[in-house]
Amino acid sequence: MTFRQKVYVVPFCGSALFFWHDLTFVLRHRLWFDVYRHWWVEMWWYILCVAVVLEMVLLWTVFRYGREELWPDASRKMFGTMTLAGTLGIGALWWLIKSIIDDPLFFFSFAITAVFSVPLHTAIMSRRQSRVGQSIGMQLATIVMLWSLSAAFMLIAPAFRSPPYLAFLAVFTVWPLANVYLITRFPRLS
Repeated sequence: MTFRQKVYVVPFCGSALFFWHDLTFVLRHRLWFDVYRHWWVEMWWYILCVAVVLEMVLLWTVFRYGREELWPDASRKMFGTMTLAGTLGIGALWWLIKSIIDDPLFFFSFAITAVFSVPLHTAIMSRRQSRVGQSIGMQLATIVMLWSLSAAFMLIAPAFRSPPYLAFLAVFTVWPLANVYLITRFPRLS
């Protein structure tokens, strides 16, 4: 969709957070393969190696297609510098958040990153006044991802059955559906 419509499809902040989250997981290779030695985390390690590469592509698409939309007066070099600086800034923010939460197996962070860009997709559609770069499939996949990991984590961690988590689950089941509604209502202008 990005290359066909010549727009970035995943918001910059979401792409950068996904990148740092997944890279953090990948860089802990020894923890997964030498300490925990469980197929679950080992499987995630392999999958997230691929995800990190895809997230670098997502960040590149923001650089490639985002300047005209986000900062049209900036030179390509300035926009690239700001994209890199923003990515590093979000990395610092991620590092702080990850160091504060007690989530050694990334359970909560998987749930958070699964839905992190959902509100940002709403913002993109509102700013563009168009559904360009958005897909119903992407929104529905978010719900499937969230429910799948939540179901698995509910079996092993009581926090995933707590009222705050269930409220989080409800909100981020409805919000992607609201985005689907917007996608069906906004025109495709580009």
